[in-house]
Amino acid sequence: MKFLAFAVFVCIVLGILVAGCTSPSVSPSVTPPPTTVFTPEMTPAVPATVTDSELLGTWTLTEMGIQSGQAVLNVFSAPITITFFDQGTLAGNGGCNNYNAPYTLSGETGPFGEEIMIGPITSTEMYCVSTSDTEATYLQILQSANSYVVDEGQTLSMRDEKGNVLVFTRG
Repeated sequence: MKFLAFAVFVCIVLGILVAGCTSPSVSPSVTPPPTTVFTPEMTPAVPATVTDSELLGTWTLTEMGIQSGQAVLNVFSAPITITFFDQGTLAGNGGCNNYNAPYTLSGETGPFGEEIMIGPITSTEMYCVSTSDTEATYLQILQSANSYVVDEGQTLSMRDEKGNVLVFTRG
């Protein structure tokens, strides 16, 4: 009988322990998904590209005034050309090498014409005995040019701060 009482007692203790380890089922709380708020980033306004339809097209160099116009070259052993494109790029031939560069028009008028910024100029690197010195001077003046004037759509004059001048005719 002691054994039976002991067995009942063990069953009761085990029942209490098992009952204490379980908890009533609780439904999980539903958390709403987070709300996504789109905040656009502030982007700086891109200035409109300034263009000049009179500048666009191909021009051939007819005169190069260096040393503030003291020395004028108007005979070239090979044609020197420049073509302005409306995407803000230019390309040409310096008498020996092909070159290209970006250009920017400010839309402002300076003391010698419309403001322009050219460069950096990149070019092929051939050496031509009869044209390389003239070409180097031309490219140096072109890259430093800061103003231009188109006269009656047929003559383009470009000038740098030192007074060096490049004069082109259309075609």
